[in-house]
Amino acid sequence: MKLSTIFLLSTIGLLSVYASDVVDGEVTDDAPKAAQEEDDLTIGASPDAGLAFHFVQPADANVLHEFYTGKPVKFLIGFQNKGEKDFVVKFSETSFRYPTDYNYHLQNFTRGEYNRRVAPKEEVTLDYGFYAHESFAGRPVGLVVNVHYQDADGNAFVNNVFNQTVNILEDDSGFSGETGFLFIFFIALSIGGLYLANQFLSKLSRKSGLSKRRVVEQGTSSEVDFEWIPRDAVKNKEKKSPVAGSPKARKSAKKAD
Repeated sequence: MKLSTIFLLSTIGLLSVYASDVVDGEVTDDAPKAAQEEDDLTIGASPDAGLAFHFVQPADANVLHEFYTGKPVKFLIGFQNKGEKDFVVKFSETSFRYPTDYNYHLQNFTRGEYNRRVAPKEEVTLDYGFYAHESFAGRPVGLVVNVHYQDADGNAFVNNVFNQTVNILEDDSGFSGETGFLFIFFIALSIGGLYLANQFLSKLSRKSGLSKRRVVEQGTSSEVDFEWIPRDAVKNKEKKSPVAGSPKARKSAKKAD
């Protein structure tokens, strides 16, 4: 009984040791492969290439390292071929990284495609621009700019021309596309309101003018009760009297006197 128990325990121990050796062996075998893949992805710069970097917009970004959201950020990349073979500048990569861990990408911008051939002892200037999104306002980010190129033999190289933390600020100019649209909208609304008010007032003035014209002044009644006047006097009045001031009127007036 004891021998069988000891044999069983020893068998279990051997199996557990074998299993642990297999797991450790798998990790050990994969580690060199991962390191080899990282070495393959890590491409250095050519000693025959000289690169320079300079911000052109905003002008003070070379000193302050500050960008504003919604405004263009532009920079120049200078490439100098100091060797005896041609270089072909393929493209540039620009990205925002997490400031405390540059391996973590926050945003990758569109690649700047160049495919520019640079002869020996020749220099070229390349440009690129991007906009910082409003979501990055008020926070620091890592800005990384890499330039990819290759020589005449097809060897690939990568130069890191900028790798620093920058501050993204909110645009405090007070005017943006949305503000401009609202400004134009309120101007149009004010003009429309003034036009409608003018039309309304003109209609009111026309109505008041028509009502004033329709008013007819009525004087005292010209009807006279002739019943108490003798009929002979009424008949004489109905006769046409001479025009006042005429010779005939003056003669009749003298006869009456």
